Amino acid sequence: MTDRTKIILIYTVVAVLSATVLGTSFWLRESRKRRFTPIVADTGGEVAEDFGSLAKDLALTNQEGEVINLSDLQDKVWIATNFFATCPYCLETAAEDLRSLYKEFSAEDDFHVVSISIDPETDQLEQLQDYASAVDADSSNWWFVRGEEKVIHDYLEKEMGFMKVVKNKVPPAKTRYSHDRSLMVFDGWQCVKKRDLQFARSQGEKVRESYYQDVRQSILKGLASRRLSSGAQR
Repeated sequence: MTDRTKIILIYTVVAVLSATVLGTSFWLRESRKRRFTPIVADTGGEVAEDFGSLAKDLALTNQEGEVINLSDLQDKVWIATNFFATCPYCLETAAEDLRSLYKEFSAEDDFHVVSISIDPETDQLEQLQDYASAVDADSSNWWFVRGEEKVIHDYLEKEMGFMKVVKNKVPPAKTRYSHDRSLMVFDGWQCVKKRDLQFARSQGEKVRESYYQDVRQSILKGLASRRLSSGAQR
């Protein structure tokens, strides 16, 4: 093999390896986009037509120090959210969207709201009580609850279908966690709607109103169905 042939062979091998590396890099980048980008770009969207049903119960402690079970809500239409008390965005959602829905439906016997703390170490009963007071929540139909952190995080993700809770490294208190700020509407044990109204608000009032009405209509539909069922049993 001549020197010229060796040089050509070396350049050919280098070119092939470079093309392979570039191709692999491009594939990984596109793969990461497909995997992660939709979560950010469509956080408030419906991730699937079937939101699923709960299969396991969860015992928690509400703002009054009472042990409650989510199974207590199997005969109700209820909203589930997750939050932590030092998050300003959580309070904004609770104060505006949740409070508005609560004000409209709180007189309904079959309606309930559950706000689950993802930072139970910080969110003790005093913090839960202060939060409930800030949004005029009555513990009879709006629970602010806490429990064991890992159990709660696993339940939110694996059972309820919220995105994974991520504990950020040494951030300010208000960004201690990255988490799913969606509202989930349950009719009994079945999740019938998931909407992120915080995300929707960032897209403009028209989008926010559309998402809000989606949540509202799901509640109305569930309550109407329960009235019909109750009337038929009499």
